[in-house]
Formats: sequence, C-alpha cells, structure tokens
Amino acid sequence: MSEDKSASKMRGLLTRALTAAVLIPIAVGVVVWGGRAYSALIAFMVIILIFEWARIVDRAEFSRGFYTLSFTAIAAVFFAAGGQYWLAIGLALGGGGLATILELRKKPAVSWPLVGAVYLVLPAIAVLFIRHIPETGLGLTLVLFGVVWATDSGAYLFGTFIGGPKLWEKLSPGKTWSGAIGGLFCGAAAAMVIGLMSGLLLTPQRLMLTGFALALATIAGDLLESALKRAYGVKDTGGAFPGHGGVLDRLDGFILAATALALLLVARGQGIA
Repeated sequence: MSEDKSASKMRGLLTRALTAAVLIPIAVGVVVWGGRAYSALIAFMVIILIFEWARIVDRAEFSRGFYTLSFTAIAAVFFAAGGQYWLAIGLALGGGGLATILELRKKPAVSWPLVGAVYLVLPAIAVLFIRHIPETGLGLTLVLFGVVWATDSGAYLFGTFIGGPKLWEKLSPGKTWSGAIGGLFCGAAAAMVIGLMSGLLLTPQRLMLTGFALALATIAGDLLESALKRAYGVKDTGGAFPGHGGVLDRLDGFILAATALALLLVARGQGIA
C-alpha cells in the first residue's frame, strides 16, 4: 500500500471514528431514555430518509409524493409509539399507495413512494415495536444498535487493512470478503457481549446466532442500498455525517437488521397487538 493511500485511509478512519464518537452516545442515550424522545427521533430520522430516498429515485425532494408519504410516516410512527402496530402498518402502506397514485400523474410516471413506505416506514415501526417489548425491549434494542455498529465498523476495518477478493465488485467495488467476514464476527461478538450485559435471558450461543443473523442482514442492507445508488447513478445519499455520507448511507444496514429482528421476534411468538 502506498504512503499516500495509507494516509488517506487513516484520515477516513479518523473522520468516521470522530463522527461515531459524537453520534453513538447520543443514540444510546435516547434509546435508554425511550418514551417520546425515542419516538421523536425515529420520526425525525424517517422523514430525512424519505427526503433522501425521493432525491435518489425522483430527483425531486419536495413533491406530492414526498409530502404525502412524510405525513403518513409521522402518523404511522405516532400510532406505533402507542402500541397500535397493525394500524401503523396499514397507514404506512395506505399512505405509500396514495402517494404513488399522486406521483403517477407525472410525465413520466413514477411509483417510488410505495416502495419507500416498505423500505423506510415499516422498519421504523419495527424499531418501535422492538423497543416497546416488555422487560426485554431495551436490551434487544441495544443489541440491535450494537450489532449494526460493530458489523459496519468491523467490515470497514477488516476490509481496509486486510483487503483481498471483492465481495461483489460490480455492485459495490469497495467491499471485500475479508470485510464481510470481519463484520459478521464483530456483529456476533457484540450481540453476545451486549446481550449478557443488558440481562437478556438468552444463552451466549443464542445471542451469537442472533448477532450473526443481524450482522448478515446488515451487510445485505448495505449491498441493497449500493444497488439502488448504482441503479440511479448516485454516489452518496447526502453529506449529513462526515465520513459516512447521508443518513440512508449510515442506516442502510440498520433498516434491514431492524426488520429482520422484528420478524424473528414475531416468529418466536412475540405478537403485535
């Protein structure tokens, strides 16, 4: 590795580390606090995600579809925060459908809002569902956040300093098999450590398996967003986070991991009212 390239990678790593050092304590604090602060954070983030999504797929952030989907996203988060998850899901899908109908009047017609409702609003409902599970919600949410962060960080570190064969070069040239394997290992380890520290009544083996599954979903979410950006010719979704890109760039893996954890919990018998 040349000296210039090595220095550039170290600067990138330092920028990412400083950004994470600011964001992680804030996020953990809001997660632990819970309640309205947590719901407000989810609502705020999903509006930014919809904004970036509209900019990627439609090149028109402030459109009928954006306003309609944003309004229904806020309503969905409001009802999900109150435990009315099925109503929230119905509102999200209904709002996405209505926004799509409004966007179909364009020339050429576009149908991005319904996809956005599934891709962005349903995961927001899933995150609220997980946090509100009695007794274990806080621990599960901390595990979710921890696994995603550890997977992203592990993949970046292993991929940067080990390198090697590309994971899927046509889709995402920067990702390597060493990064993916390192991310999976770090995610599984984070799930075990955080789960045990937070008092979840799961064996270390179960925690590691859960962490592995969430880490896999995190990597898949990252690849999915890479495919979307490549399809629309976009490099970054924004510049909100130095070293990380936009909010969607930062939360791409989290979106799929949160959905996967919610589905896993429902499959294990944790129903939604």
